[in-house]
Amino acid sequence: MKRLNPNNCSVLVFYNHEQDFASTLDLLSKVFSDVIVKSTESQVISQLKQHSTTSTLLLIDAESCHTKTMEECPPLLLTIVDLLKQGLITNVVPIVCSTLDSPSYMVKCLQSGAADFVLKPLSEDVAKTLFLNVTRNRLLHAESTLEKVEQTSSIWDSQQGKKGQVWSKFRNRLKGVFLEENWYVVFVYNSASFNEYHRLSKLVAEYYTPKPSVRRSSMASMLSWDFSPLDLDNKDLIQVVFMILNHTLMSFDELEALRVPNGDLYHFIFDICNSYHSSNPYHNFRHAVDVLQANYYFLCKIGAIEPMCPMIRSEDPMIKQLLQPIDIFALLMASIGHDVGHPGVNNNFMITTSTPLAILYNDKSVLESFHAMSFFHLLKEHCFGQLTDLRANPEYSIFRKIVVNSILATDMSMHDEYVHKITDQAERIKNIDLTDKSACEKEKVLLCGALIKCADISNCARPFESAKEWAKILAQEFFEQGDLERELGMPVLPINERGKICLEDFQISFKKFVALKLFESICKVTTNMQFTIDYIHENINIWESMKSKREPVDKLVTTPNTIPPQPTPDGSCTPSQRPRSGI
Repeated sequence: MKRLNPNNCSVLVFYNHEQDFASTLDLLSKVFSDVIVKSTESQVISQLKQHSTTSTLLLIDAESCHTKTMEECPPLLLTIVDLLKQGLITNVVPIVCSTLDSPSYMVKCLQSGAADFVLKPLSEDVAKTLFLNVTRNRLLHAESTLEKVEQTSSIWDSQQGKKGQVWSKFRNRLKGVFLEENWYVVFVYNSASFNEYHRLSKLVAEYYTPKPSVRRSSMASMLSWDFSPLDLDNKDLIQVVFMILNHTLMSFDELEALRVPNGDLYHFIFDICNSYHSSNPYHNFRHAVDVLQANYYFLCKIGAIEPMCPMIRSEDPMIKQLLQPIDIFALLMASIGHDVGHPGVNNNFMITTSTPLAILYNDKSVLESFHAMSFFHLLKEHCFGQLTDLRANPEYSIFRKIVVNSILATDMSMHDEYVHKITDQAERIKNIDLTDKSACEKEKVLLCGALIKCADISNCARPFESAKEWAKILAQEFFEQGDLERELGMPVLPINERGKICLEDFQISFKKFVALKLFESICKVTTNMQFTIDYIHENINIWESMKSKREPVDKLVTTPNTIPPQPTPDGSCTPSQRPRSGI
């Protein structure tokens, strides 16, 4: 949550008394940068209904209100509270100001919805602390919203009775997956303004992502195509990310405005790490670092960025001119944030179970849309907040466009469509006019999407031993989703069922019919990616050799019904259907 100070909120004063109010206004103006006075209730309501992205402290002078008795709550307070409940106004914190020091009257005002009660004449000390009511109000509202979410989740558990060992394992990752309409209504009802939407979408991001559990450390990172994060712990992974991002920021003068103290950069990466579920076998922070390192290597290979250490490369002049420093930084940032909060199940599961996120995003790129939203909240809360404020910094609009589109590109349901787009780009980019900003923007957004797609499945193009380990880990995550689907009484796709098809078949099929098409299309754009195709062909040959030494699939024994068959010791038995969400 953004740290508040008096300049982060405005003050609206309702006052129409004959007594001199100039001293109070002078006092408020010294503390707050924006103070407005209205003399009628209709003027107050009209002012509050105007769209505002900042919170407003409404100071209601009780003596200015027409009441039958001195201890009757100001009618304007009751009206404001009612409008807030209806969602007709937002971001308003009502405070009653009066000369009446009756304890019962003060309590009555608070019970009626006032955030605070202050005595007149207003002192400077009291004025300086009024803004704290905004923070308190937001915290109370957030706690109330999350309490409703937890209550609804508990109701679902008790009514459906679908608890089991697998569900317990997924519980922290899928807190809100089965929440029904109540949760969604709470979200939509409170999204009347941009500020409310930002606050509540932040709650969604925080609700689905895990709590901090990692401490910082440092290490020396390997930056070659042989790089594998599988044997690194989180502190080492964080150091790899720091080295890549810091090197990128320091490599370009154009990024000087984004350079931050090392401590701030570490803190940002630390929170990114904690936003991934470590209990996911595959979609965890380790995978995110793998994708980041792959894209960093690609960019170095094509000459878009000077590597930290010497490496064999051949510059692609067209790509180097097309991708500007902010584009490069955006692609790397999208890489580390592309799976933030991933719950360990795919889009098909989210849609089939009618999760609130699936409803919110209309069943389209559900997880990818969530990842992009969550990542921008992390940017906003840390040292890169300026990248999210496009009104103040319109020059960063391309950053947002590349990050969002790159993350959305990792939706594997769009894979074939992307391959066609990249293939078409190969012809256009040869004759692109680099002075045509609109054309260049279109091509760079597509190119970054292509690169992150390659990086997202780059493990199949890594040296074989690393590729094999990643394949086992991915299969395990598919199995765990299948176990959950079985426990919940849902149909289990072959891709998620243990023992159905051997790992060799899955890997050969995926590489031949999914990965190769992508990498071959990007090689038409830049031949500097040819090394990935060479590795994929080499790995296919090894998988086919392993397959020839195994028994046919139809001789594998599977166990039906409630107890899923266990994988072979080397993890070789796994589904062979193509995944429906990003891998």
